[in-house]
Amino acid sequence: MQPILVALLAQWLGLAIAMSGTFVVITARLAIGPPQLVGFSFATLALAGITLATLWEKRFGLLHHPDTANLVGYSAGLLGLLPFLRWSNIIEVNWTPSFCWACAYLAIGNSLIAVGLLLAMIRVGQVSRVSTLLFLVPPLAAFIAWVTLGEPCYLWHGLG
Repeated sequence: MQPILVALLAQWLGLAIAMSGTFVVITARLAIGPPQLVGFSFATLALAGITLATLWEKRFGLLHHPDTANLVGYSAGLLGLLPFLRWSNIIEVNWTPSFCWACAYLAIGNSLIAVGLLLAMIRVGQVSRVSTLLFLVPPLAAFIAWVTLGEPCYLWHGLG
């Protein structure tokens, strides 16, 4: 009985920490200004997409190599974004060194490593436990932005 109780407490404690971090990020954002309806619409669409993709990966992902799954997923994402790129009127890109470093980080860190780890965790673990780890993204991103970029976050102002 004790191992079950420890596992349950650890899972609920992790969820509570992640939810509180997410709450801090959301309330900090609300202090900047009210979110627009279009932002909520796209966030809801993204939530539905990642939920369906996670369930699809758990059900059918074992049949495909992770590189193939990444290629198909990012190709579909590109096709979905192409109309918005045209709509945004971005005419030229300024290829500065910092922009190139940011692109490299997104391509390697977010695309290859993070999604590869996510696919691996989905394949070997429970989807619900893997999904709870996604709650750690907003507070960790806010913390890293505070430490590395000096981005303000009212909770951590007293620490810096």
